Amino acid sequence: MKRFLFVAGVAATIGFSACNDVDVSVLEDHQGAYILNKGTANSSISYYNYEDEQCINNYYQDKNGGTIGAGAKSMAVRKSTDFPKGIAFVTLPGANSIEMINMEGFLNAGEIDAFTNPTDVSPSGETVIYISHDGGVSSYDIKNNTVGKTFEVADKPQKLISSGKYLYAACAGDGTGAKVFVIDMSNDIKVDTVDLAYDNPIDMVIDIDRKVWVFCDGENQALVKLDREFVTETLDKDEKTERDTTYITNLPVNYPLGAKVANSANPLTISRDGRILYFVYDRLYSSSVYVEEGEDMTPDTPTLVIGDYSNEAFNGIDWDGRMGRIMALTSDGKLVVLKSVDEGWNDEEIYNVGEDPIMTVFNF
Repeated sequence: MKRFLFVAGVAATIGFSACNDVDVSVLEDHQGAYILNKGTANSSISYYNYEDEQCINNYYQDKNGGTIGAGAKSMAVRKSTDFPKGIAFVTLPGANSIEMINMEGFLNAGEIDAFTNPTDVSPSGETVIYISHDGGVSSYDIKNNTVGKTFEVADKPQKLISSGKYLYAACAGDGTGAKVFVIDMSNDIKVDTVDLAYDNPIDMVIDIDRKVWVFCDGENQALVKLDREFVTETLDKDEKTERDTTYITNLPVNYPLGAKVANSANPLTISRDGRILYFVYDRLYSSSVYVEEGEDMTPDTPTLVIGDYSNEAFNGIDWDGRMGRIMALTSDGKLVVLKSVDEGWNDEEIYNVGEDPIMTVFNF
């Protein structure tokens, strides 16, 4: 129903504009796409409003009169009772800080400085977030400014994603192998450790079956599906104390891509229905999540993207679930909005953004 009303509202707006030559936008100021630019001296955030077809750079600086800091790594947004229009969390590993931004007005809402080298944030519930940092993965209550439980993981935790009540933490490791740790957030317990055959897991998505896909960015790049299952075993042989216990396992299924050919900060995204993967190797590819093990995921033809960016190894890609498009970021500072057409994905709009754009975050 909500989707119908939105479409009807847009249709009405288009009709009104056409008849009266008045430009009326449906999106509110806090709604749209936010591009996180890592930069060099300072990071920045660009704001893209697809209805106005405008991209405003240095959005944080303009709203706050100061810079966000250097070396931003990730950005996440979550709505809550205290922040009904959303609150953003931007990790700044070099400053040992997480910047909080109230999406209403895009104003600074404070900093979290309790962690060394924070790399990612995964919001959970109203006031709790999970943070990956040098000491492990910790829960943090943003309302009371208190650190909850810290879970020990391997060296260099760098990416978090949640699938239901389970939090997945990808760690680069100490050179002896990368790992993904699984945390049951409802019971505050680590429930699984997955050893990866490939190094440097930098990006993850969840598919329609709530299974996690990991992009590994070592000397040899690969996609790894964590084939999640729930196993029930019977404990104790004594009939009087015999009982069943159920636990989660995640079997890694490898899909090699080949030797590393490009650097991408966030090379993986997934369609809104969770059925189609999009990933960057030497260019943009797509695949069903039901691909057979051993199948080549980077066929020579056809080229997915048509036009000027057909062979672009994008620095970051994200799925725009509102419009059904791909937001692609180039290493030379451009946002390329890709739209699906009969021949493939075409660059519908192109904007200059900040230096070294790495990811797009949506807030509606």
